[in-house]
Amino acid sequence: LVLSSFTAIVRQWSELTVGTASDGSTTSTKKALNDLCLGFRFTLEALYTATKKKPSIFERYPEQVQKLCAGLIGLVKCPSEALAKSLSNICSKSLAPNRVSNASGEAAVISSNMANYVAEVMHSLRKTMPMAMYLTFLIDSSGMNHTFSITNMHLLKATKDGGAATDPVSEFVFSYDRAIGQLCRFLTNSCDQASTKVLPMIRPILQKWLSANSASANDVIKRFVQARAAITIIAAFTWDEVLSNPPHGESDFIAPKFLKLDEKLDQLLIDCIINQFELSARICLMERNDNVDDSMVQQRYLARLLGPITVLLRYRPGMCGRFAEEIHKRVVQQSQDTPQQEEGTPSGKDSSVTGREGTPSNKINTTEVHLEALLLVLKSKVPVSVADLVRSSNDLQDTLVSA
Repeated sequence: LVLSSFTAIVRQWSELTVGTASDGSTTSTKKALNDLCLGFRFTLEALYTATKKKPSIFERYPEQVQKLCAGLIGLVKCPSEALAKSLSNICSKSLAPNRVSNASGEAAVISSNMANYVAEVMHSLRKTMPMAMYLTFLIDSSGMNHTFSITNMHLLKATKDGGAATDPVSEFVFSYDRAIGQLCRFLTNSCDQASTKVLPMIRPILQKWLSANSASANDVIKRFVQARAAITIIAAFTWDEVLSNPPHGESDFIAPKFLKLDEKLDQLLIDCIINQFELSARICLMERNDNVDDSMVQQRYLARLLGPITVLLRYRPGMCGRFAEEIHKRVVQQSQDTPQQEEGTPSGKDSSVTGREGTPSNKINTTEVHLEALLLVLKSKVPVSVADLVRSSNDLQDTLVSA
């Protein structure tokens, strides 16, 4: 009842037209109402502040009351940086797999639907706050920055203890897909010409996620999720430009003026894409109890990765050729390394696995994975056809033949 009353008051305040009334009493009423609502804007912050031991007051409310509180944020507008930070922390907890604890060990309280509602409210207020603050809220609330690490031993334990009803890879690797999709939607709709305004602002965090492949081997899942998020975000901006400024002809690409990327970032994307394929092999190895020869399982994982990747390969100039060349380099390198590994492997032991403890070797034979990924890319038709690009480009055909 109290929140409903406040909502009615704030709604009246938000609907007031700006101007000076001839009646002095009316002006005084407006001023009092304005002071009350401005004070209430700052008082709201306390509802969303959590401590290490207790969730925020907002999180402890029933969902109907939570919705009223979130609606009030939309009415008073101009959220503070502290409020945006508190809301992003609350939302990130709700988007963790199975709503388990996030990297800080805090348990999720609000539902994913409520987290989406809060994000929608903040999206509606994006013009009443600095763009940098809004983008920080989007990225932090998605949970990508707080993706927790799942060690190889923990992943194996989930496989053994979870039973047939739970697929640990689907649970931990692809569980953020909905959050990534929502993040892409908000980023590409943040403003007009988002690819030229927003993409440069978030480039540092994207580069960080794409470069995460140098992290500890125990952070396989974290690396996978963040790299997948970065690739998908850049692909979303690419696809947005395809829809807004359709290329002319099957061989045309998105003009550089719309996606201001450089060769360094393009190479980082290629390396990260291929590393994603290699990581999928490692995860398959862990989940399949050292059986990485199941082609159907491997194809299923690769197919789930290809959507955003094919968009980049199709519409980024030169990227498909770079991809084929890098695949060729890694296959050659793998073939050169394999005899050395076999010579140094003790009798009776498999050089592709370090043991039964579930820790995959960094020298897994990934040649088949690379070639299978290349074939899947060439055969892909959804959301775009890379084969059409190959057929229309003699240079690309020569690259593939030479590779």
